[in-house]
Amino acid sequence: MSLAVLVAVGLWSVWHWQYTQAAREAERHAHNRLTLYSSSLQGALERFAYLPGLLAQQTLIQAALTDETRLLATQANDYLSLVAERSGAEAIFLMDAQGVTIAASNHAEDDSFLGHHYAFRPYFRDAMDNGIGEFFAIGSTTGRAGYFVSAAVDNPAGTGSQGVLALKVSLESLQESWRQAGENVLLTDANGVVILSSRPEWRYRRLGELSEQAMLEIREQRQFMDEPLDPLGERLRDGTLSIGNQGIGERYLTKPLELATLGWTMHYLVPVRPLYASARNALLVAAGGTLALLLLGLWLRERQKRQRLRDRESRIIREANERLEARVEERTRELREAQAELVQAGKLAALGTMAAGIAHELNQPLSGIRTYAANGERLLHRERTQAAEENFRRIQTLCERLGTLIRQLKLFARKGGAREPVELAARLDFVLELLEERIQRQGVTLHVTLPANVPHDTIRVAGDEVRIEQLLTNLLRNALDALRGVETPRLEITLDDEPRRWVITVADNGPGIDEATLERLFDPFYTTKAVGDGLGLGLFISYGIVQDLDGRITAGNREAGGAWFQVELPKAEGGPRHA
Repeated sequence: MSLAVLVAVGLWSVWHWQYTQAAREAERHAHNRLTLYSSSLQGALERFAYLPGLLAQQTLIQAALTDETRLLATQANDYLSLVAERSGAEAIFLMDAQGVTIAASNHAEDDSFLGHHYAFRPYFRDAMDNGIGEFFAIGSTTGRAGYFVSAAVDNPAGTGSQGVLALKVSLESLQESWRQAGENVLLTDANGVVILSSRPEWRYRRLGELSEQAMLEIREQRQFMDEPLDPLGERLRDGTLSIGNQGIGERYLTKPLELATLGWTMHYLVPVRPLYASARNALLVAAGGTLALLLLGLWLRERQKRQRLRDRESRIIREANERLEARVEERTRELREAQAELVQAGKLAALGTMAAGIAHELNQPLSGIRTYAANGERLLHRERTQAAEENFRRIQTLCERLGTLIRQLKLFARKGGAREPVELAARLDFVLELLEERIQRQGVTLHVTLPANVPHDTIRVAGDEVRIEQLLTNLLRNALDALRGVETPRLEITLDDEPRRWVITVADNGPGIDEATLERLFDPFYTTKAVGDGLGLGLFISYGIVQDLDGRITAGNREAGGAWFQVELPKAEGGPRHA
Protein backbone atom coordinates (compact mmCIF):
# COMPACT_ATOMS: atom_id res chain seq x y z
CA MET A 1 0.00 0.00 0.00
CA SER A 2 2.82 2.41 0.93
CA LEU A 3 4.58 1.67 -2.37
CA ALA A 4 1.41 2.49 -4.30
CA VAL A 5 1.06 5.79 -2.40
CA LEU A 6 4.71 6.61 -3.06
CA VAL A 7 4.28 5.94 -6.78
CA ALA A 8 1.10 8.06 -6.86
CA VAL A 9 2.84 10.97 -5.11
CA GLY A 10 5.79 10.67 -7.48
CA LEU A 11 3.58 10.68 -10.56
CA TRP A 12 1.63 13.68 -9.25
CA SER A 13 4.93 15.49 -8.62
CA VAL A 14 5.98 14.76 -12.20
CA TRP A 15 2.67 16.13 -13.49
CA HIS A 16 2.92 19.28 -11.35
CA TRP A 17 6.60 19.86 -12.25
CA GLN A 18 5.93 19.51 -15.98
CA TYR A 19 2.93 21.81 -15.83
CA THR A 20 5.00 24.43 -13.95
CA GLN A 21 7.87 24.14 -16.43
CA ALA A 22 5.52 24.39 -19.42
CA ALA A 23 3.83 27.43 -17.87
CA ARG A 24 7.20 29.12 -17.26
CA GLU A 25 8.35 28.38 -20.79
CA ALA A 26 5.07 29.73 -22.14
CA GLU A 27 5.54 32.85 -20.01
CA ARG A 28 9.07 33.37 -21.36
CA HIS A 29 7.78 32.92 -24.90
CA ALA A 30 4.94 35.35 -24.19
CA HIS A 31 7.41 37.92 -22.83
CA ASN A 32 9.60 37.64 -25.93
CA ARG A 33 6.63 37.96 -28.28
CA LEU A 34 5.23 40.89 -26.32
CA THR A 35 8.59 42.63 -26.55
CA LEU A 36 8.62 42.07 -30.30
CA TYR A 37 5.01 43.13 -30.87
CA SER A 38 5.28 46.18 -28.59
CA SER A 39 8.42 47.29 -30.42
CA SER A 40 6.69 47.00 -33.79
CA LEU A 41 3.66 48.88 -32.44
CA GLN A 42 5.81 51.60 -30.91
CA GLY A 43 7.78 51.88 -34.14
CA ALA A 44 4.58 52.24 -36.16
CA LEU A 45 3.40 55.04 -33.86
CA GLU A 46 6.73 56.86 -33.58
CA ARG A 47 7.06 56.84 -37.36
CA PHE A 48 4.33 59.49 -37.51
CA ALA A 49 4.79 61.21 -34.11
CA TYR A 50 6.89 64.08 -35.46
CA LEU A 51 4.81 64.77 -38.58
CA PRO A 52 1.87 66.82 -37.13
CA GLY A 53 4.25 69.18 -35.32
CA LEU A 54 6.34 69.59 -38.46
CA LEU A 55 3.31 70.25 -40.70
CA ALA A 56 1.84 72.67 -38.15
CA GLN A 57 4.88 74.92 -38.68
CA GLN A 58 4.33 75.16 -42.44
CA THR A 59 3.38 78.63 -43.67
CA LEU A 60 0.62 77.28 -45.93
CA ILE A 61 -1.05 75.44 -43.03
CA GLN A 62 -0.92 78.48 -40.75
CA ALA A 63 -2.16 80.80 -43.46
CA ALA A 64 -5.07 78.50 -44.41
CA LEU A 65 -6.62 79.04 -40.96
CA THR A 66 -6.73 82.82 -41.38
CA ASP A 67 -7.64 82.96 -45.08
CA GLU A 68 -11.29 84.03 -45.25
CA THR A 69 -11.49 83.31 -48.99
CA ARG A 70 -10.61 79.61 -48.35
CA LEU A 71 -8.41 79.67 -51.45
CA LEU A 72 -5.42 78.59 -49.37
CA ALA A 73 -7.52 75.78 -47.90
CA THR A 74 -7.79 74.31 -51.41
CA GLN A 75 -4.01 74.41 -51.74
CA ALA A 76 -3.72 72.86 -48.28
CA ASN A 77 -5.97 69.98 -49.45
CA ASP A 78 -3.56 69.13 -52.24
CA TYR A 79 -0.55 69.53 -49.99
CA LEU A 80 -1.97 67.26 -47.27
CA SER A 81 -2.94 64.66 -49.90
CA LEU A 82 0.65 64.56 -51.13
CA VAL A 83 2.09 64.27 -47.61
CA ALA A 84 -0.40 61.51 -46.68
CA GLU A 85 0.45 59.54 -49.81
CA ARG A 86 4.19 59.76 -49.25
CA SER A 87 4.14 59.12 -45.50
CA GLY A 88 1.61 56.28 -45.54
CA ALA A 89 -0.84 58.03 -43.19
CA GLU A 90 -4.50 57.16 -43.66
CA ALA A 91 -5.57 60.80 -43.40
CA ILE A 92 -4.24 64.23 -42.44
CA PHE A 93 -6.69 67.04 -41.69
CA LEU A 94 -6.68 70.63 -40.44
CA MET A 95 -9.27 71.99 -37.99
CA ASP A 96 -9.96 75.55 -36.92
CA ALA A 97 -10.27 76.69 -33.32
CA GLN A 98 -13.88 75.42 -33.17
CA GLY A 99 -12.90 71.93 -34.35
CA VAL A 100 -14.35 72.26 -37.87
CA THR A 101 -12.25 70.62 -40.58
CA ILE A 102 -11.23 73.14 -43.26
CA ALA A 103 -8.65 71.02 -45.15
CA ALA A 104 -8.10 67.28 -45.44
CA SER A 105 -6.02 64.84 -47.44
CA ASN A 106 -9.19 62.84 -48.29
CA HIS A 107 -11.08 65.88 -49.55
CA ALA A 108 -11.89 64.15 -52.85
CA GLU A 109 -13.32 60.98 -51.24
CA ASP A 110 -16.94 60.24 -50.38
CA ASP A 111 -16.16 60.04 -46.66
CA SER A 112 -14.11 63.25 -46.63
CA PHE A 113 -13.48 64.98 -43.30
CA LEU A 114 -14.16 68.44 -44.75
CA GLY A 115 -16.81 70.36 -42.83
CA HIS A 116 -17.05 67.82 -40.01
CA HIS A 117 -16.82 68.93 -36.40
CA TYR A 118 -14.34 67.10 -34.15
CA ALA A 119 -14.10 69.32 -31.07
CA PHE A 120 -15.48 66.45 -28.97
CA ARG A 121 -12.36 64.36 -29.63
CA PRO A 122 -9.63 64.44 -26.93
CA TYR A 123 -6.87 64.79 -29.53
CA PHE A 124 -8.38 68.17 -30.50
CA ARG A 125 -8.85 69.43 -26.95
CA ASP A 126 -5.44 68.24 -25.75
CA ALA A 127 -3.68 69.88 -28.71
CA MET A 128 -5.48 73.18 -28.12
CA ASP A 129 -4.64 73.08 -24.38
CA ASN A 130 -1.20 71.47 -24.34
CA GLY A 131 0.12 71.71 -27.90
CA ILE A 132 -0.07 67.98 -28.70
CA GLY A 133 -2.60 65.18 -28.41
CA GLU A 134 -3.16 61.52 -29.19
CA PHE A 135 -6.18 59.20 -29.13
CA PHE A 136 -7.46 55.89 -30.46
CA ALA A 137 -11.02 55.71 -31.68
CA ILE A 138 -13.38 54.48 -34.37
CA GLY A 139 -13.70 57.22 -36.97
CA SER A 140 -17.04 58.99 -36.61
CA THR A 141 -17.00 59.80 -40.33
CA THR A 142 -15.42 56.74 -41.92
CA GLY A 143 -16.33 54.08 -39.35
CA ARG A 144 -12.70 52.83 -39.50
CA ALA A 145 -10.63 52.70 -36.33
CA GLY A 146 -7.27 54.41 -36.10
CA TYR A 147 -4.69 56.12 -33.93
CA PHE A 148 -4.90 59.92 -34.02
CA VAL A 149 -1.94 62.18 -33.21
CA SER A 150 -2.24 65.95 -33.33
CA ALA A 151 -0.38 69.22 -32.85
CA ALA A 152 -1.55 72.77 -32.32
CA VAL A 153 -1.11 75.25 -35.16
CA ASP A 154 0.17 78.45 -33.56
CA ASN A 155 -0.73 81.90 -34.78
CA PRO A 156 2.31 83.47 -36.49
CA ALA A 157 1.58 86.61 -34.48
CA GLY A 158 2.23 84.68 -31.29
CA THR A 159 -1.32 84.97 -29.92
CA GLY A 160 -1.73 81.27 -29.18
CA SER A 161 -3.21 78.29 -30.99
CA GLN A 162 -5.45 79.02 -33.95
CA GLY A 163 -6.26 75.44 -34.87
CA VAL A 164 -5.16 71.82 -34.79
CA LEU A 165 -3.54 69.59 -37.40
CA ALA A 166 -4.29 65.88 -36.87
CA LEU A 167 -2.99 62.71 -38.47
CA LYS A 168 -4.78 59.37 -38.51
CA VAL A 169 -2.76 56.15 -38.63
CA SER A 170 -4.36 52.82 -39.48
CA LEU A 171 -3.14 49.91 -37.36
CA GLU A 172 -5.10 47.27 -39.28
CA SER A 173 -1.98 45.89 -41.00
CA LEU A 174 -0.32 45.41 -37.61
CA GLN A 175 -3.38 43.55 -36.33
CA GLU A 176 -3.42 41.40 -39.49
CA SER A 177 0.22 40.39 -38.92
CA TRP A 178 -0.75 39.20 -35.43
CA ARG A 179 -3.58 37.16 -36.90
CA GLN A 180 -1.35 35.56 -39.52
CA ALA A 181 1.16 34.59 -36.81
CA GLY A 182 -1.57 32.42 -35.29
CA GLU A 183 -1.08 33.79 -31.77
CA ASN A 184 -3.51 35.25 -29.25
CA VAL A 185 -2.47 38.89 -28.85
CA LEU A 186 -4.63 41.82 -27.87
CA LEU A 187 -4.14 45.47 -26.98
CA THR A 188 -6.33 47.24 -24.41
CA ASP A 189 -6.68 50.92 -23.65
CA ALA A 190 -6.57 52.53 -20.21
CA ASN A 191 -10.18 51.41 -19.56
CA GLY A 192 -9.44 47.77 -20.40
CA VAL A 193 -11.29 47.82 -23.75
CA VAL A 194 -9.72 45.69 -26.48
CA ILE A 195 -8.78 48.01 -29.36
CA LEU A 196 -6.60 45.60 -31.39
CA SER A 197 -6.65 41.81 -31.42
CA SER A 198 -5.39 38.88 -33.47
CA ARG A 199 -8.93 37.51 -33.12
CA PRO A 200 -11.35 40.01 -34.76
CA GLU A 201 -14.29 38.78 -32.68
CA TRP A 202 -12.51 39.88 -29.47
CA ARG A 203 -12.21 43.49 -30.58
CA TYR A 204 -14.16 46.16 -28.66
CA ARG A 205 -14.77 43.81 -25.73
CA ARG A 206 -13.63 44.66 -22.21
CA LEU A 207 -11.46 42.65 -19.84
CA GLY A 208 -12.78 44.18 -16.65
CA GLU A 209 -15.61 46.34 -15.36
CA LEU A 210 -16.16 49.87 -16.64
CA SER A 211 -17.11 52.58 -14.16
CA GLU A 212 -20.03 54.85 -14.91
CA GLN A 213 -17.62 57.77 -15.30
CA ALA A 214 -15.47 55.85 -17.80
CA MET A 215 -18.52 54.75 -19.79
CA LEU A 216 -19.82 58.33 -19.81
CA GLU A 217 -16.49 59.66 -21.16
CA ILE A 218 -16.37 56.96 -23.84
CA ARG A 219 -19.85 57.83 -25.04
CA GLU A 220 -19.19 61.61 -24.96
CA GLN A 221 -15.98 61.15 -26.96
CA ARG A 222 -17.74 58.66 -29.28
CA GLN A 223 -14.59 56.60 -28.99
CA PHE A 224 -16.17 53.27 -29.92
CA MET A 225 -19.34 54.61 -31.56
CA ASP A 226 -22.23 52.18 -30.93
CA GLU A 227 -20.18 49.15 -29.88
CA PRO A 228 -21.81 47.50 -26.80
CA LEU A 229 -18.42 46.84 -25.11
CA ASP A 230 -19.48 43.45 -23.73
CA PRO A 231 -17.14 41.49 -21.42
CA LEU A 232 -14.55 39.39 -23.27
CA GLY A 233 -14.57 36.60 -20.71
CA GLU A 234 -14.63 35.64 -17.06
CA ARG A 235 -11.64 35.82 -14.73
CA LEU A 236 -11.48 32.54 -12.76
CA ARG A 237 -10.19 31.96 -9.24
CA ASP A 238 -6.83 30.59 -10.44
CA GLY A 239 -6.20 33.80 -12.39
CA THR A 240 -6.92 32.30 -15.81
CA LEU A 241 -9.30 33.95 -18.26
CA SER A 242 -12.20 31.93 -19.63
CA ILE A 243 -13.41 33.09 -23.05
CA GLY A 244 -16.48 31.63 -24.71
CA ASN A 245 -19.76 30.15 -23.58
CA GLN A 246 -19.96 29.57 -19.85
CA GLY A 247 -18.91 26.06 -18.94
CA ILE A 248 -17.24 25.28 -22.29
CA GLY A 249 -15.08 28.37 -22.75
CA GLU A 250 -11.39 28.21 -23.59
CA ARG A 251 -9.08 29.04 -20.64
CA TYR A 252 -6.01 31.24 -21.05
CA LEU A 253 -3.05 32.39 -18.98
CA THR A 254 -2.61 36.14 -19.56
CA LYS A 255 0.77 37.88 -19.73
CA PRO A 256 0.40 41.71 -19.74
CA LEU A 257 2.93 44.36 -20.80
CA GLU A 258 2.19 47.99 -20.01
CA LEU A 259 3.01 50.54 -22.72
CA ALA A 260 3.78 54.22 -22.41
CA THR A 261 1.21 55.26 -25.02
CA LEU A 262 -2.13 56.40 -23.55
CA GLY A 263 -1.98 53.85 -20.74
CA TRP A 264 -2.28 50.96 -23.20
CA THR A 265 -1.53 47.38 -22.18
CA MET A 266 -0.59 44.54 -24.52
CA HIS A 267 -1.68 41.03 -23.52
CA TYR A 268 -0.44 37.66 -24.72
CA LEU A 269 -2.89 34.82 -24.06
CA VAL A 270 -1.51 31.32 -23.56
CA PRO A 271 -4.07 28.49 -23.91
CA VAL A 272 -4.14 26.31 -20.78
CA ARG A 273 -5.17 23.14 -22.63
CA PRO A 274 -1.72 22.52 -24.25
CA LEU A 275 -0.10 22.97 -20.83
CA TYR A 276 -2.32 20.27 -19.38
CA ALA A 277 -1.56 18.08 -22.40
CA SER A 278 2.17 18.55 -21.79
CA ALA A 279 1.78 17.62 -18.12
CA ARG A 280 -0.34 14.60 -19.09
CA ASN A 281 2.31 13.43 -21.56
CA ALA A 282 4.98 13.77 -18.88
CA LEU A 283 2.80 11.71 -16.55
CA LEU A 284 2.47 9.00 -19.18
CA VAL A 285 6.22 9.05 -19.73
CA ALA A 286 6.83 8.76 -16.00
CA ALA A 287 4.40 5.86 -15.80
CA GLY A 288 6.18 4.22 -18.70
CA GLY A 289 9.48 4.78 -16.93
CA THR A 290 8.18 3.06 -13.85
CA LEU A 291 7.17 0.11 -15.97
CA ALA A 292 10.58 0.16 -17.61
CA LEU A 293 12.23 -0.36 -14.24
CA LEU A 294 10.54 -3.69 -14.07
CA LEU A 295 12.26 -4.67 -17.25
CA LEU A 296 15.67 -3.59 -15.97
CA GLY A 297 16.64 -7.09 -15.03
CA LEU A 298 16.22 -8.28 -18.56
CA TRP A 299 18.36 -5.45 -19.82
CA LEU A 300 21.21 -6.27 -17.41
CA ARG A 301 21.70 -9.64 -19.06
CA GLU A 302 22.58 -7.91 -22.30
CA ARG A 303 24.70 -5.28 -20.64
CA GLN A 304 28.03 -7.07 -20.89
CA LYS A 305 27.67 -7.71 -24.60
CA ARG A 306 26.69 -4.13 -25.31
CA GLN A 307 29.56 -2.86 -23.12
CA ARG A 308 32.11 -4.68 -25.30
CA LEU A 309 30.49 -3.14 -28.38
CA ARG A 310 30.69 0.35 -26.87
CA ASP A 311 34.37 -0.14 -25.99
CA ARG A 312 35.11 -1.02 -29.59
CA GLU A 313 33.19 1.98 -30.88
CA SER A 314 34.98 4.26 -28.38
CA ARG A 315 38.35 3.04 -29.59
CA ILE A 316 37.41 3.72 -33.21
CA ILE A 317 36.11 7.18 -32.33
CA ARG A 318 39.24 7.97 -30.27
CA GLU A 319 41.53 7.04 -33.14
CA ALA A 320 39.43 9.14 -35.55
CA ASN A 321 39.61 12.09 -33.14
CA GLU A 322 43.37 11.82 -32.88
CA ARG A 323 43.71 11.92 -36.66
CA LEU A 324 41.29 14.86 -36.83
CA GLU A 325 43.21 16.80 -34.15
CA ALA A 326 46.44 16.34 -36.09
CA ARG A 327 44.82 17.74 -39.23
CA VAL A 328 43.32 20.64 -37.25
CA GLU A 329 46.71 21.57 -35.79
CA GLU A 330 48.28 21.53 -39.25
CA ARG A 331 45.48 23.67 -40.67
CA THR A 332 45.68 26.08 -37.72
CA ARG A 333 49.38 26.60 -38.31
CA GLU A 334 48.72 27.40 -41.98
CA LEU A 335 45.97 29.86 -41.02
CA ARG A 336 48.24 31.67 -38.56
CA GLU A 337 50.88 32.11 -41.25
CA ALA A 338 48.22 33.50 -43.63
CA GLN A 339 46.93 35.77 -40.88
CA ALA A 340 50.40 37.23 -40.33
CA GLU A 341 50.65 38.05 -44.04
CA LEU A 342 47.19 39.69 -43.99
CA VAL A 343 48.09 41.80 -40.95
CA GLN A 344 51.19 43.11 -42.76
CA ALA A 345 49.12 43.90 -45.86
CA GLY A 346 46.55 45.65 -43.66
CA LYS A 347 49.26 47.82 -42.11
CA LEU A 348 50.46 48.90 -45.55
CA ALA A 349 46.86 49.67 -46.65
CA ALA A 350 46.22 51.68 -43.46
CA LEU A 351 49.43 53.64 -44.07
CA GLY A 352 48.26 54.50 -47.60
CA THR A 353 44.83 55.56 -46.37
CA MET A 354 46.35 57.75 -43.64
CA ALA A 355 48.70 59.46 -46.12
CA ALA A 356 45.85 60.16 -48.54
CA GLY A 357 43.63 61.44 -45.71
CA ILE A 358 46.33 63.81 -44.43
CA ALA A 359 46.90 65.21 -47.94
CA HIS A 360 43.17 65.76 -48.41
CA GLU A 361 42.46 67.32 -45.02
CA LEU A 362 45.48 69.66 -45.01
CA ASN A 363 44.64 70.93 -48.49
CA GLN A 364 41.56 72.83 -47.27
CA PRO A 365 43.28 75.12 -44.67
CA LEU A 366 46.26 75.55 -47.03
CA SER A 367 43.88 76.89 -49.68
CA GLY A 368 42.61 79.42 -47.13
CA ILE A 369 46.19 80.40 -46.20
CA ARG A 370 47.03 80.98 -49.87
CA THR A 371 43.91 83.15 -50.28
CA TYR A 372 44.62 85.27 -47.17
CA ALA A 373 48.30 85.60 -48.09
CA ALA A 374 47.44 86.85 -51.58
CA ASN A 375 44.90 89.32 -50.17
CA GLY A 376 47.40 90.44 -47.53
CA GLU A 377 50.02 91.14 -50.21
CA ARG A 378 47.57 93.27 -52.19
CA LEU A 379 46.51 95.12 -49.03
CA LEU A 380 50.15 95.91 -48.16
CA HIS A 381 50.70 97.32 -51.66
CA ARG A 382 47.70 99.55 -51.05
CA GLU A 383 49.12 100.49 -47.60
CA ARG A 384 46.04 99.07 -45.84
CA THR A 385 48.13 97.66 -43.03
CA GLN A 386 45.31 97.15 -40.57
CA ALA A 387 43.36 94.97 -42.99
CA ALA A 388 46.56 93.13 -43.92
CA GLU A 389 47.26 92.43 -40.23
CA GLU A 390 43.77 90.97 -39.94
CA ASN A 391 44.54 88.64 -42.88
CA PHE A 392 47.80 87.55 -41.26
CA ARG A 393 45.98 86.86 -37.98
CA ARG A 394 43.58 84.66 -39.93
CA ILE A 395 46.58 82.86 -41.48
CA GLN A 396 47.87 82.25 -37.95
CA THR A 397 44.45 80.89 -36.95
CA LEU A 398 44.45 78.53 -39.92
CA CYS A 399 47.95 77.36 -39.05
CA GLU A 400 46.73 76.53 -35.55
CA ARG A 401 43.80 74.73 -37.13
CA LEU A 402 46.25 72.71 -39.26
CA GLY A 403 47.81 71.42 -36.06
CA THR A 404 44.37 70.60 -34.73
CA LEU A 405 43.52 68.75 -37.95
CA ILE A 406 46.65 66.63 -37.60
CA ARG A 407 45.60 65.74 -34.05
CA GLN A 408 42.11 64.93 -35.36
CA LEU A 409 43.58 62.45 -37.86
CA LYS A 410 44.89 60.46 -34.89
CA LEU A 411 41.28 60.06 -33.75
CA PHE A 412 40.05 59.08 -37.24
CA ALA A 413 40.30 55.36 -36.55
CA ARG A 414 38.44 55.63 -33.27
CA LYS A 415 34.75 56.35 -32.82
CA GLY A 416 33.78 59.63 -31.26
CA GLY A 417 35.71 62.13 -29.17
CA ALA A 418 35.02 65.02 -26.85
CA ARG A 419 31.72 66.70 -27.56
CA GLU A 420 30.43 70.08 -26.54
CA PRO A 421 27.86 72.57 -27.84
CA VAL A 422 29.00 74.20 -31.10
CA GLU A 423 27.24 77.19 -32.70
CA LEU A 424 26.31 75.86 -36.12
CA ALA A 425 25.49 79.24 -37.69
CA ALA A 426 28.86 80.69 -36.61
CA ARG A 427 30.74 77.71 -38.09
CA LEU A 428 28.78 78.11 -41.33
CA ASP A 429 29.70 81.81 -41.50
CA PHE A 430 33.37 80.92 -40.96
CA VAL A 431 33.40 78.32 -43.75
CA LEU A 432 31.58 80.69 -46.15
CA GLU A 433 34.17 83.36 -45.36
CA LEU A 434 36.91 80.82 -46.06
CA LEU A 435 35.37 79.98 -49.44
CA GLU A 436 34.27 83.54 -50.29
CA GLU A 437 37.04 84.16 -52.83
CA ARG A 438 36.21 80.96 -54.74
CA ILE A 439 32.47 81.67 -54.67
CA GLN A 440 33.06 85.11 -56.18
CA ARG A 441 35.56 83.75 -58.71
CA GLN A 442 33.03 81.21 -60.01
CA GLY A 443 30.24 83.81 -60.04
CA VAL A 444 28.02 81.65 -57.82
CA THR A 445 24.76 83.13 -56.53
CA LEU A 446 24.56 82.16 -52.84
CA HIS A 447 21.29 81.87 -50.86
CA VAL A 448 21.44 81.08 -47.14
CA THR A 449 18.17 80.45 -45.26
CA LEU A 450 18.22 80.19 -41.46
CA PRO A 451 15.23 79.48 -39.17
CA ALA A 452 13.11 82.55 -38.55
CA ASN A 453 12.65 83.87 -35.00
CA VAL A 454 15.49 81.67 -33.72
CA PRO A 455 18.59 83.44 -32.28
CA HIS A 456 21.66 82.27 -34.12
CA ASP A 457 23.59 81.57 -30.91
CA THR A 458 20.94 79.01 -29.92
CA ILE A 459 21.48 76.94 -33.09
CA ARG A 460 23.85 74.46 -31.49
CA VAL A 461 24.87 70.88 -32.22
CA ALA A 462 26.84 68.37 -30.13
CA GLY A 463 30.33 67.95 -31.54
CA ASP A 464 33.53 69.96 -31.93
CA GLU A 465 34.35 72.96 -34.12
CA VAL A 466 37.00 71.31 -36.28
CA ARG A 467 34.86 68.37 -37.39
CA ILE A 468 31.81 70.57 -37.97
CA GLU A 469 33.93 72.89 -40.13
CA GLN A 470 35.42 69.88 -41.95
CA LEU A 471 31.91 68.61 -42.68
CA LEU A 472 30.58 71.97 -43.95
CA THR A 473 33.74 72.66 -45.98
CA ASN A 474 33.62 69.27 -47.69
CA LEU A 475 29.94 69.68 -48.63
CA LEU A 476 30.34 73.25 -49.94
CA ARG A 477 33.54 72.47 -51.87
CA ASN A 478 31.81 69.47 -53.41
CA ALA A 479 28.91 71.69 -54.52
CA LEU A 480 31.28 74.32 -55.92
CA ASP A 481 33.12 71.62 -57.87
CA ALA A 482 29.78 70.54 -59.38
CA LEU A 483 29.01 74.15 -60.45
CA ARG A 484 32.11 74.47 -62.64
CA GLY A 485 31.05 75.32 -66.17
CA VAL A 486 27.41 76.03 -65.20
CA GLU A 487 26.13 79.14 -66.97
CA THR A 488 24.25 80.65 -63.98
CA PRO A 489 25.59 78.77 -60.96
CA ARG A 490 23.39 78.85 -57.86
CA LEU A 491 24.08 77.47 -54.38
CA GLU A 492 21.37 77.19 -51.71
CA ILE A 493 22.05 76.48 -48.02
CA THR A 494 19.06 75.85 -45.77
CA LEU A 495 19.05 75.24 -42.01
CA ASP A 496 15.80 73.75 -40.66
CA ASP A 497 14.68 73.27 -37.07
CA GLU A 498 13.26 69.82 -36.34
CA PRO A 499 12.50 68.14 -32.99
CA ARG A 500 15.82 67.18 -31.37
CA ARG A 501 17.74 67.80 -34.64
CA TRP A 502 19.08 70.54 -36.90
CA VAL A 503 18.88 69.75 -40.61
CA ILE A 504 21.38 71.33 -43.06
CA THR A 505 20.60 71.12 -46.79
CA VAL A 506 23.15 72.09 -49.46
CA ALA A 507 21.67 72.21 -52.98
CA ASP A 508 23.09 73.30 -56.34
CA ASN A 509 21.87 73.58 -59.93
CA GLY A 510 24.73 71.61 -61.40
CA PRO A 511 24.54 68.51 -63.61
CA GLY A 512 23.32 66.26 -60.75
CA ILE A 513 24.51 62.78 -59.76
CA ASP A 514 23.88 59.65 -61.80
CA GLU A 515 22.37 56.56 -60.13
CA ALA A 516 25.59 54.51 -60.24
CA THR A 517 27.49 57.30 -58.46
CA LEU A 518 24.74 57.72 -55.84
CA GLU A 519 25.20 54.11 -54.75
CA ARG A 520 28.94 54.60 -54.14
CA LEU A 521 28.91 58.28 -53.18
CA PHE A 522 30.30 57.78 -49.67
CA ASP A 523 32.81 55.04 -50.52
CA PRO A 524 36.50 55.90 -49.84
CA PHE A 525 38.65 56.85 -52.84
CA TYR A 526 35.65 56.89 -55.18
CA THR A 527 35.53 60.08 -57.28
CA THR A 528 34.22 61.21 -60.64
CA LYS A 529 36.78 64.04 -60.89
CA ALA A 530 39.76 64.01 -63.21
CA VAL A 531 43.00 62.37 -62.07
CA GLY A 532 44.83 64.72 -59.67
CA ASP A 533 41.71 66.81 -59.04
CA GLY A 534 40.41 64.84 -56.07
CA LEU A 535 41.21 61.87 -53.84
CA GLY A 536 37.63 60.63 -53.30
CA LEU A 537 37.89 61.10 -49.51
CA GLY A 538 35.86 64.26 -48.90
CA LEU A 539 32.40 62.68 -48.76
CA PHE A 540 33.82 59.54 -47.12
CA ILE A 541 35.26 61.66 -44.29
CA SER A 542 32.02 63.66 -44.09
CA TYR A 543 30.08 60.41 -43.74
CA GLY A 544 32.39 59.28 -40.94
CA ILE A 545 32.04 62.63 -39.11
CA VAL A 546 28.24 62.52 -39.29
CA GLN A 547 28.15 58.91 -38.05
CA ASP A 548 30.55 59.87 -35.24
CA LEU A 549 28.15 62.64 -34.14
CA ASP A 550 25.11 60.29 -34.15
CA GLY A 551 23.67 62.02 -37.22
CA ARG A 552 22.64 61.04 -40.73
CA ILE A 553 23.70 62.21 -44.20
CA THR A 554 21.78 61.59 -47.44
CA ALA A 555 22.02 62.78 -51.04
CA GLY A 556 19.89 62.89 -54.15
CA ASN A 557 18.93 64.84 -57.27
CA ARG A 558 16.59 67.81 -57.49
CA GLU A 559 13.63 67.64 -59.85
CA ALA A 560 14.58 71.02 -61.33
CA GLY A 561 18.16 69.86 -61.94
CA GLY A 562 21.20 69.66 -59.73
CA ALA A 563 21.96 67.71 -56.56
CA TRP A 564 21.30 68.05 -52.84
CA PHE A 565 23.03 66.84 -49.68
CA GLN A 566 21.18 66.76 -46.35
CA VAL A 567 22.79 66.37 -42.92
CA GLU A 568 20.85 65.78 -39.70
CA LEU A 569 22.73 66.49 -36.43
CA PRO A 570 21.41 66.14 -32.85
CA LYS A 571 20.74 69.35 -31.00
CA ALA A 572 23.17 70.15 -28.19
CA GLU A 573 22.22 70.68 -24.58
CA GLY A 574 23.79 73.30 -22.37
CA GLY A 575 25.30 76.68 -23.12
CA PRO A 576 26.90 77.61 -26.44
CA ARG A 577 30.61 77.35 -27.12
CA HIS A 578 31.96 80.59 -28.54
CA ALA A 579 34.76 80.52 -31.06
